[in-house]
Amino acid sequence: STNAERPGYTKTEQMVDNTFESLFKKAEKKRIIIATFASNISRVQQIINCAEKYGRKVALSGRSMVNVMSIASELGYLKVPDGLLIDLNMISRYTKEQIVLITTGSQGEPMSALTRMAFADHRQVAVGEDDMIIISARPIPGNEKMVGTVVDELLKRGCDVVYESMY
Repeated sequence: STNAERPGYTKTEQMVDNTFESLFKKAEKKRIIIATFASNISRVQQIINCAEKYGRKVALSGRSMVNVMSIASELGYLKVPDGLLIDLNMISRYTKEQIVLITTGSQGEPMSALTRMAFADHRQVAVGEDDMIIISARPIPGNEKMVGTVVDELLKRGCDVVYESMY
């Protein structure tokens, strides 16, 4: 099991909810970009719930994120209020503080959406000082260097970056 060698316990999902709550409050003037595993449907649901509470629209970035969430919605595993989810191409129609972007790339994968954002290679999203980036997954052993490289690039662009060691 991943991280089985780490002593102690993982945080409860209620702790994750509380963390999102405080980060959404802290980012009131910024766009929020959250990287997580596309397969973590419950985490995406937590983000959607928080976005709704704070009056933000949600867009998805990354092929696997879009595909998995589409299927999860069709099967009833993901509940998205009408009008909350917008197409990634529509984010420019909103102010930064009205947007939450859920993306792939929490493990620093070279072709992932977050990595492309970090290296200014994403076709639809340019990141900078008005962005809070939350990496909502611990690095899988062996991926720490790739995640660190992405975090470094995001910090160079002026982003406010929150990752495992900070929450």
